[in-house]
Amino acid sequence: MDLVASSLAIGGYFPAATRAVEREREQLQRECKAFDRFASAVKSITVQTDSRDGVSTVLVGNATATGSNLQNVRDAYRSTVMDVDHYESEYGEELYENMMLELTENVASALADGYQFTQPLKQAVIQQSRLAKSRRESLLDAIDAERDALERGRDRLREIDETVADDSIGSEDDSTDAVESRSDSPLSEYSLTELFEYERRLQRCLSRYEQLHRDRQHEIHSNDAYRSKTGYPFLQLYLYESLEDDFPLLAAVTERFEGLRARQEMVRRAITYR
Repeated sequence: MDLVASSLAIGGYFPAATRAVEREREQLQRECKAFDRFASAVKSITVQTDSRDGVSTVLVGNATATGSNLQNVRDAYRSTVMDVDHYESEYGEELYENMMLELTENVASALADGYQFTQPLKQAVIQQSRLAKSRRESLLDAIDAERDALERGRDRLREIDETVADDSIGSEDDSTDAVESRSDSPLSEYSLTELFEYERRLQRCLSRYEQLHRDRQHEIHSNDAYRSKTGYPFLQLYLYESLEDDFPLLAAVTERFEGLRARQEMVRRAITYR
């Protein structure tokens, strides 16, 4: 692949990755709001209390009333957490299964199978809702960091595309644009000195791609705090699983590098056979 074709191919990685990041951010933000609404709804649902001391109790005669309150909690969960636009496509779980994952198995069992809506249960539901929101907020922080990393990587690629090195030879244009403009020229038209200079510029460009690749790998392996939150070894596998490449920035750098290295090999062969 020549440099121009490689550049065009790279352009497709970033829009797709950016869309995936923004889509996940929007979904997480909607889920945070949904858990907020659910917690607020639960706060408004009353529990049975003993009028003598205000301590939460469940009297046999009030079983129907407390059962109705449990139904209200379940209905609130359906109309908030399970009502986000992407719920079916991303989760698709039944009420109990999702409550078990989000609110813990004990809370889900009490809400689904119990006949009492007690004050401790109410507090547990609200607490677990807040924790579910907090998990998403932490994941949002990681996704925001990934979005920033994508933007930095894209900017560095553009910089490499525009300039190769500061220590160019003489007045020779050392920009990557100049390299690309000559990449389609027959190497037989180059003097031996020009071939050596051209090969040097290619090598400097390749070194910068390699550095960007190393930096990105370091970012990926260093940011492992969110593995337990996604269930994936790396955040990128979670974010980009629907894309052709799980690591789009690395794929872009690699494709660019390989295109330029192929050109460098052609130049080296031309030098060898002079």
